[in-house]
Amino acid sequence: MLKIALVDDNTDFLLLLRKKVHAFFDGRNVLCEVRLFPNPEVFYFDLEEGFHYDICILDIEMPQMNGLELARKIRATAQATYLVFTTSYLQYAVEGYEVRAFSYIPKNLLEEKLDAALLGIFCEMQKNTEKYYFVETNSRFERIEYKEIIYVYKNNKNAVFVLTDREVPVRKTLQEVYLQLDAEEFMCIERGYIVNVQHIVKIESKELTLRNGKKLQIGRTHIREVKEAIHGYWRDRM
Repeated sequence: MLKIALVDDNTDFLLLLRKKVHAFFDGRNVLCEVRLFPNPEVFYFDLEEGFHYDICILDIEMPQMNGLELARKIRATAQATYLVFTTSYLQYAVEGYEVRAFSYIPKNLLEEKLDAALLGIFCEMQKNTEKYYFVETNSRFERIEYKEIIYVYKNNKNAVFVLTDREVPVRKTLQEVYLQLDAEEFMCIERGYIVNVQHIVKIESKELTLRNGKKLQIGRTHIREVKEAIHGYWRDRM
């Protein structure tokens, strides 16, 4: 069962949002539990108590706690949660890179945009159930989820996977790993690095900043390709 949180200080909007979310998932025979939070601080208490949500739809402009601030708190403990912002102003869109917002929905376009955002999440969830990289040696077998991979770098004859909580060396070339990953979220930024675009929080000049604080230089011949890939990936989610 999907667990979905809706956070907005406007109760009427919350009720409308719940109705539309239920209609979307009921139409696909997907069970979901939708909880409403007119106060973002109550939602945050839920997080502190260990509650997990698959999807959070957050209002950005709330008096008790800014939606972006709340999203940062979610990301501190839940990397896989899908975040969708509802807003009356789109000037916050760039800041969404930091928290990996899946989509922004202008409130006046809720009818047109909500189903498209939920469909995007639903399709990605289905794809992600099969998106793993398998590491197999004589002594171990490990399945690594794509979303765990921040970047991969070359170290002598190994490709080293830098994950959210550890590093995993694999006796393969970067080119082999890149071909095996075969997913739009991975890109080569220069000869020694493959980066997961989902973990990029900033791009400035020829430098990327990743979620773990690592800064990587983009190779001169890759700059245009990398910027286009990042813009394309996030444009599809706006």
